[in-house]
Amino acid sequence: MEPVRRPAELLFVVVLTWIVAIADLVAGAAILWLSMDMGAFGADVTQSDLRAYGILLLAMGLLTVALALGLAAGSQISRALISVLMLARIAAAVLAYVHVGDAAQWQALAQGVAALVILLILWTPRSHHYFRLVRA
Repeated sequence: MEPVRRPAELLFVVVLTWIVAIADLVAGAAILWLSMDMGAFGADVTQSDLRAYGILLLAMGLLTVALALGLAAGSQISRALISVLMLARIAAAVLAYVHVGDAAQWQALAQGVAALVILLILWTPRSHHYFRLVRA
């Protein structure tokens, strides 16, 4: 039997998932570091909000790394968990965009858009077909 070839769009999703994970780790660390000097931020955000957002980004980044490995291997479980994580990422991006202020708005917007693109590609008919074949 011939090995199942991964569609090009799924390779793109795996790469994008890694980029999102690395961006989360870098942004989370930067936000935690910057939260120590609140003079860089407006009065509309608190230090505890920034720290919570930074810790959330670090946790999501680590989880995304783990799931990206499974996704690259064709894991149906990783696909489902990445989908849940991307939905949570979209919700977190909306909350950050609204509550954290100017400091993280562009980062939150970029994360939300990347999560949406990953979700849309993961659930195309070609992607669904690939995961069914790999599982069989």
